[in-house]
Amino acid sequence: MAIRLELLILAIFWSWSSNCAAAVLYQGQCVLKDDPASVWPGVVNLCIDGSAGSWVAQKSVVSNAMQPPVLHRADGRLSLFVTPWISIHTEGHSSILIDRQTNLTTSRENVNDSLSFQIGNNALSRHRVSFGRGKAQFRIDHNQRRNLDYIWNLDQFLAPVVDYGMYTYDNQLDWTIQTTYGRLTENNLRPEQRLFGSARAMYDVAALEGTRIVIGGYGDGLIRRAVALGLLNINGKNDETALEITRTFTFNPYDPEEFHQLIRLSYISHVQDNLRYKFQYDDFFRYMRLGGMSLVYIPFTPAEFEFTFGYAKREDSKKLSHWYALVHAGVHL
Repeated sequence: MAIRLELLILAIFWSWSSNCAAAVLYQGQCVLKDDPASVWPGVVNLCIDGSAGSWVAQKSVVSNAMQPPVLHRADGRLSLFVTPWISIHTEGHSSILIDRQTNLTTSRENVNDSLSFQIGNNALSRHRVSFGRGKAQFRIDHNQRRNLDYIWNLDQFLAPVVDYGMYTYDNQLDWTIQTTYGRLTENNLRPEQRLFGSARAMYDVAALEGTRIVIGGYGDGLIRRAVALGLLNINGKNDETALEITRTFTFNPYDPEEFHQLIRLSYISHVQDNLRYKFQYDDFFRYMRLGGMSLVYIPFTPAEFEFTFGYAKREDSKKLSHWYALVHAGVHL
């Protein structure tokens, strides 16, 4: 399965940019805002991360005999630390959908997913402030199938894109609290519908090593609101287990048609003998139950091959329930 030429050019550019930057800048081993710990005082720190790959899905039964298109996608993340206390973070993606019957491009997009300016360092400061545009953080969102949600239209539990200001308190021991206030970016809303607020609290349980409890929610006053509760454990071997419940409402929280709920259980093993295993089960209330097992083969860095097999049980129409298989080949820079 060949990766599209556009994505290969983008991947080569990221790799070249990383190597060239290392000659004049320190290239830290950080992952966007989650772990900017490798900061050298007095040195400009540039952290670059990216991936590119292709995904093919096959369903056993579909109502119109149309299989999902092939997805080619590249993701890029960049963090620039001007000082240990001032940084800029951005991430974006480029994706192409190819119809499998006609081999024609049905969708092509290049999107800047987020851009933020942060005062404070995640590893060194208890108080941090950031400003920017992107999706607000209010839950764990431990999703292994993010690049394939288009197959089932499962992105309804993500927060909307907002222009925001965020304050984070982290006591460096067990508590982390984040509050966000901003405005929705949609152009078709009335002024009174544009305000947005969210909050997330995370508590690390000392008695259970590697366990974090997360509770959060968001609301814009009129259109959308959501609440989430999650539990994440990363053990000594680096196995990740997550359980979360997310509920969303629109205008009327008591209308059954406007109530949506997701219960997600996921597991990712550590890498052993170039292999790692994944499991994810999603229960979308009155819509779909979706489960799958994945085998990830990493022959060498940065190559990765993934094979997934699972079952999607449709609650709204039993005739649309189906087995599915996914194949992914890609690179992580």
